[in-house]
Amino acid sequence: MVRRAAIVLVALCLMSPAGLGHAESPEADRGGIAGLEDRLKTGLRVQAPRDVKFVETVATKVREGRLPEKLVDSTYLWAVRRGKKYPFPAFEHVIRLQAAKLGVPLE
Repeated sequence: MVRRAAIVLVALCLMSPAGLGHAESPEADRGGIAGLEDRLKTGLRVQAPRDVKFVETVATKVREGRLPEKLVDSTYLWAVRRGKKYPFPAFEHVIRLQAAKLGVPLE
C-alpha cells in the first residue's frame, strides 16, 4: 500500500509543470496585465476593432492603477458565467458603470 502511494506521488510530481521543467514567465505566473488583456479578448470573444480597443483601454487603466484588477476580473467572470454566446456587451456595460463610479473615463 505504501509503495503504491509512493508511485502515485512520484507520477503526480512528474506530471506537474514544475516536474516537467516548464518555465513560465513571471507575467504568466501572476496573470500580469498582458495576461489580463489576452484573457479578456479571448474569454469575452472580442472581434470588432472597437471592442478590441475597449479591452486595450481597460487593460491600460489597470496597468496605470486607475482601475482595480480585481474589479475587472470579477466583472469578466460574471459576464462569462452568464452563459451567453457573446459575453462582451454585458462586460462592457457593467465595467463602464463601475469605472464611472470610480471617476475613471473609458473612452
